[in-house]
Formats: sequence, C-alpha cells, structure tokens
Amino acid sequence: MRRRGRIIMSKARKLKAVTGISALLMVCGTATAFGRVPAATAKPVTITFDAMEYSAAALKFFPRFAKEFEATHPNIKVNVRVISWSSGEQVLNTEIGAGHAPNVAIIGTRWLPGYVNDGLIQPLTSYMTPSFTREFYPAALDSVKYKGTVYALPEAMSVRLLVYNKNLFKKAGIAGPPKTWTQLAADAIKIHKKTGQSGYALVGSQVETSLDYWYPMWGFGGKIFSGASGAAAASPADVKALQFLVNLIHNGGTEASVTAATRTGLEPVFAAGKIGMMIDGPWLVADALAAKLPVGVASVPSQPGVPAKNVAITDSFVMFKNSSKAQLKAAWEFTQFMFTKPVRTYFDKVEGMLPTMKIVGQEPFFRNSPEFAPYLKALNGPTRFEPVVPGFQAVSLAYTDAVEAAYSGSLSPKQALQQAVPKITAALK
Repeated sequence: MRRRGRIIMSKARKLKAVTGISALLMVCGTATAFGRVPAATAKPVTITFDAMEYSAAALKFFPRFAKEFEATHPNIKVNVRVISWSSGEQVLNTEIGAGHAPNVAIIGTRWLPGYVNDGLIQPLTSYMTPSFTREFYPAALDSVKYKGTVYALPEAMSVRLLVYNKNLFKKAGIAGPPKTWTQLAADAIKIHKKTGQSGYALVGSQVETSLDYWYPMWGFGGKIFSGASGAAAASPADVKALQFLVNLIHNGGTEASVTAATRTGLEPVFAAGKIGMMIDGPWLVADALAAKLPVGVASVPSQPGVPAKNVAITDSFVMFKNSSKAQLKAAWEFTQFMFTKPVRTYFDKVEGMLPTMKIVGQEPFFRNSPEFAPYLKALNGPTRFEPVVPGFQAVSLAYTDAVEAAYSGSLSPKQALQQAVPKITAALK
C-alpha cells in the first residue's frame, strides 16, 4: 500500500540506545526472570511470525528475539518473516488468501477491524490475566480494543507533539510555542519572513497527509466522520480547517512544495535546522538533539473553546485463528515473551517508541530522557487515537485525496471535502 496505518519514523535514527545485537542477547537472556514465560511445550511445534520492518535494525533484532525465545522453548520453532510496511497489508492479505496466514503478526491497528470481522483474529481476553493486563498503560491497551474486546497487544505507540526550533524562534522574536492554530499560522509566517526558512512542516504527499490535516481539523472542532456517515467530513469546522492550511501554504507559512512533501522527507530538513515547527514523535527530537539543534516540545495547538488533545497512534501484535491448538498455545507463549521487559525495552529504545508497558516506562532512560519524557507526560493527559473501525484505511485514503486536491488548487477545500463524503460513507458500511 502507498499509504498505510503504521507509525512513521525517521530514517536518520540510529541505534543509539543500545550498543549492538550482543546487548540484545544480554538483556533478553534474563527474560524468564519476569515469570511470564511458561515451560516448553511438550511436543515440537512450528509457528510463523510476520514482523514489520520499522527500521533496518528490525531485520536483525526480530530474528534474534525468536532465537532467544527458542533457547528457552526448545520444542517451539519460530519462522520469522520481516516485511516492509509499504507492502505489509498486501503481503498479509496474499498469505491469508493462499491459506498461509501467520500464527502471530504485527499489523497496523487500523487493519484490525477488517481482520476481526473476517473471523481471522484470535481474541486475547481469555489469555489476559489481571496482573498481565495491569502491566500496560490503559490508553495503550484501549487503543487496540475493538468493540470492547482485546484482540491485540499494543506493539508500538507514538504520541505526536509540536516540536519547535528554538534557534528560529529566537531569530524571529517569538517567545514560545503557539497554543492556538491561529497563533501557529502567525508564527510560521513570521519565521519565514524573518529567517527565510519554512515556518511549519506540512505533509502533503503519501503517508500521513490525512493525519497532518486532522491535527487542525480536530483543533477547529471537526470530526473524521459521525456514526456510519461521512457527512461530517464537509462540516463547517472541517472545511475551515482545510481552508486554514491552504491559506497557510499560500501565505508562505510552510515549505514551498507541500504536495511533494513526505514525513520522512521533512524530518531530516527539520533536524538540519531549516524548519520552525513540526508535529511528530520523539524520534524527531532525538534526531534534532543529535544534530545539536536546540528544540522544545509542546502540545498540539487547539482553537479557543476546543479541548486540546494530543494524538497517539499504535501498531498491534495479534494472533491468527488459523492455528492448531498446539500452535495457539505456542503463539501465546511467544506473545508473552515478546512482551517481557527486556524485549520491550530493547525495541522501544532502538526504534524510538513510547513504552506501552508501565515497567518499561519507569526506566530512567525513558523517564529522564529529553526525547521521551515530554511524550510520556503527554500520554497521561488528554489523548485521542485514530478510530478503530472497519474501512478506516479507505477513509484515510479518501481524506488524503481530498487534501492533496485542495493543496494543489485543483479543488477548493469545500469541493474537495464534499467529494470525499460519499467515499467515506461507502468505506464505513
């Protein structure tokens, strides 16, 4: 898929948190100390794990996780397939159609309802003990529920906050981060006029184009949809938010070529000190600090009278129903292993993710980190997640097409959103 529902991260992020794969073996070697990895299954059994490629490091550490699990579960063999996120959903659907679905997999949470409705995903409610459930941040676990049932564990999570360049703010004479979208526009335009750099990074092509529009849409009081209808997409608040972004582009508050701008293309430009503000995850802060760029972090703006909520996004770890009884048991044992403290700590550090488990979030590395601390704090405040509903991938595509049309000028914001309404309604049925 060209656009997908995963957590996006910067290519520039390196393995700074842990020194190498040897460290993985050291930390994972203590996994059984946490008391949740059962004894080896009696009879030999093989399971398949479809992992997604968060970064190049995933090509190494996911197979290493499996090997470490096999060392403590000698009767379970784990075949690992690391798949690119860009083709992840397509590959999974092809495997499922051919009768070769994995036993466990990482998926975009927005794919979850479709797989559940097709009867493919194993509910986890009967597996989840109260003590295991309490190990997760409630917001993280709630984000991967569908119709009140736990069908997944939160594999990865990112809260999005406004990251701002302190150098450009100082040069433009701006005292602090904006609290409203109106102020953000004024600051972005001022930064461009005073410094010649882009004031605000706006994704206008491919992945996350819709999400970058939803930030101000929510901030203006709009909705993605209402019930099973897409009519809310063309509400006055939604149209006002899209017009706001179009005006910001025309007034020089963004990069020059918004319709060609991608998330991964903008992140290194920000880290190089050439953008004033960008809404993104903790990896952007890490990249900026690594480049010795002083940055600040603030909540996403909201218009007066509209409650401010920061946006969080998750990926899901699921078990497929195609398994035999022995495979289901082995799949759950592997799932438990993948959610032990050493494994989660390594994954979150290397991939720059927010911890989904409390025991990991309490680590000094996360609590005291300038990259992670503000994001963990935000997670404890008002937070919103993308809706977990069937057809949400198609909903996002409809918005992306509308937003791109408005940015390019081929349609007015109102026309673009009105054309998206029937597509969104059809996707929700």
